Amino acid sequence: MSVKTYNTPAHAPMFPDPFVPYESKDYLSLYAVAEVNEEEVRRILSFTPYEYVSNKAVISITDFSKCNKVSYMDAAIVIPVTFEGKSGGYYIYEYENNDAAIAAGRELWGYPKKYAKITMTTNDGRFIGKVEKNGQIFLEIIGEKAADLSLFEEPKTTPHLLLKTIPHPGGEPSTKQIIERDTNPDFVLKEKFTVVTQVNIQSTEREPLDLLKPMKIIGGGVIKGDFYATEENGWGEIIVEYK
Repeated sequence: MSVKTYNTPAHAPMFPDPFVPYESKDYLSLYAVAEVNEEEVRRILSFTPYEYVSNKAVISITDFSKCNKVSYMDAAIVIPVTFEGKSGGYYIYEYENNDAAIAAGRELWGYPKKYAKITMTTNDGRFIGKVEKNGQIFLEIIGEKAADLSLFEEPKTTPHLLLKTIPHPGGEPSTKQIIERDTNPDFVLKEKFTVVTQVNIQSTEREPLDLLKPMKIIGGGVIKGDFYATEENGWGEIIVEYK
């Protein structure tokens, strides 16, 4: 073998090789912080080695359409966790609208990415993000800028503590890796403000999002800036590997 590559097919890789470094200027993220069903959070964590912190979740829809490697939109639900004394965020659901971005995130770092149609519209201080699969809108965030909104506490969700599962081709127990990734040090914040937020979620055939209900919105916001995944911070680090 004369060519070094880390994703398939080697002659025409699924995603740009190498994927890092990359950047996405004029990044825009609409998010909400919500208290969700504690019983469901604990059930989700029972599939992981992570420890429960709280039932607060960060629900976001983010525009990475100006990414210089792969243009995409992202939607995610992240909860705070700890692992061996380290605090961070665990992605329990994530969706993107580009197969290259999905493959890169899943294969390199273990983000639980799945395909969905994702849109974000903005109009005079009003932001609407929608996530759709098979004609069904199953996640929607509506945010409206308003004066004198009170501040709220946001859970710690960085660094990302990811659970990368590598299935065995013979159907035997898989290899699992705990991966830490944190691009936050390189992010250039341009603007951040709170918004009055509404979140609508529904279950799909493969995503039982209704189990996160009842849901109480604590607050919401919009973040604008330039995202960078650098050689220093854009890759991930394997903390533990289970075989």
